[in-house]
Amino acid sequence: MAELISSGCEIEVSELDKSGHVQQRWLHEPSGRITHIRPAGHTNDLFSRSLREWKKILSDSFLPVGFPHSVSSDYFAYQTFDSLQAFFSTITSLLANRALLQGLGVGDANSSATFALLLTILRDATSRVATIVFAHRFGLRIEPDAKRYRFLADLFNDTGFFLELYSPYLSPGGKVAALSVGEALRALCGVSAGASKAALSMHFAKHDNLAELNAKEASQETAVGLIGLLVGTIVVKMIEDPRSVVYLMILLVFGHLAMNYLGVRSVQMTTLNRQRATILFQEYLRTGKVLSPAEVAQREYIILWGPDISNRHGQHVAKIELAKSFGHAMSCSTGRVKIMDGDKYSVTVTPATAQKITQIRILLWDGMSPKQAIMGWFEAVEMAWVMDKQTGFKPNLERIFNNERDVVDGYVKHFGSKELWESMVTKGWDLSTQSLETAAPVRLAARKLDKKVY
Repeated sequence: MAELISSGCEIEVSELDKSGHVQQRWLHEPSGRITHIRPAGHTNDLFSRSLREWKKILSDSFLPVGFPHSVSSDYFAYQTFDSLQAFFSTITSLLANRALLQGLGVGDANSSATFALLLTILRDATSRVATIVFAHRFGLRIEPDAKRYRFLADLFNDTGFFLELYSPYLSPGGKVAALSVGEALRALCGVSAGASKAALSMHFAKHDNLAELNAKEASQETAVGLIGLLVGTIVVKMIEDPRSVVYLMILLVFGHLAMNYLGVRSVQMTTLNRQRATILFQEYLRTGKVLSPAEVAQREYIILWGPDISNRHGQHVAKIELAKSFGHAMSCSTGRVKIMDGDKYSVTVTPATAQKITQIRILLWDGMSPKQAIMGWFEAVEMAWVMDKQTGFKPNLERIFNNERDVVDGYVKHFGSKELWESMVTKGWDLSTQSLETAAPVRLAARKLDKKVY
């Protein structure tokens, strides 16, 4: 820089963001004068300049610095729907809070302050217990299925709103139960929404701007909440008829859930969880095409998806899961568990019975990489893909285990194809991490004993 300035020539200096996009340009003249170079089409008109300055202020107040290059491509769509659902939620909460106050005895001459206090204590205690239990039971599942739990959070929340809405019309016992359950559901919403939002924010942030992104999201919700409070105040004042309130609540809740659904639907996660890995690999087995994160997102189920995997004929033939323990992987009610070893993982298969479909469980060994865990899931999916829904799949399983290197339709080569993995990276999949595990991670290590143990 110093050498360029001392050269006596005019120098253009560009300011770049972390994505390499030019933000501003300056002209340094030999005389030492510095001039700001305005982009083409910009004028020095006072009104136009003021308008640009206001747009810049608003953008910096509510959007991450460097937007849209500092966030993922799906950020704006998600935040738009998220803001709309927050608007509906604010109005809904005002209507529910009015019913809550009525349920606590406000305006009722027969109600006592002691009853209201005891009811508040019970609601608070129920909320705290629900928070602890839910976090313990589902805490590890939220990040891998962030989109699902983000939607479930608002489903919990809206159910709680309806319980509060109907609480004034119930008996004292029913009122206590409704308000306590409603508060517990609100607590579940808090845990689920908070944890899933953290996972989604990590996906959106591209320039190590996670903290700023969360701060700007809080600003967006605050602004939308203020607008919602203004509109909601008018609505609460104008609509007091119980039947009209119920109809309005139904309308607002459906709008709220619809916006939330569209929001999570727009997110294009680049890490592979169980559902995305299954969609991606089954399409590769079917057509040889590697789907992009955007294409997989279009096929994802937000709520109704389970690890019951289909074969090439579309029949549900096997359930795939990561083993919770070595005992879980080897457990079997009849017959003998069959094992296939891969690179830092093992796949165990329990043949189908009259009551259960084939159980395929994946064991991860100490030192495995995320790519090896994904490969283990792909292998399990391909095993299900070549199964036939006949006599508990035993004939096909025998073919797989008795002759591992010569199985139906090139079974061994598909999940380990170099072309597959290179295409996944090209399409934008993040193979440096995996989101397959929905319980406490288990890694195995084994050694041969010198003496038999009885």
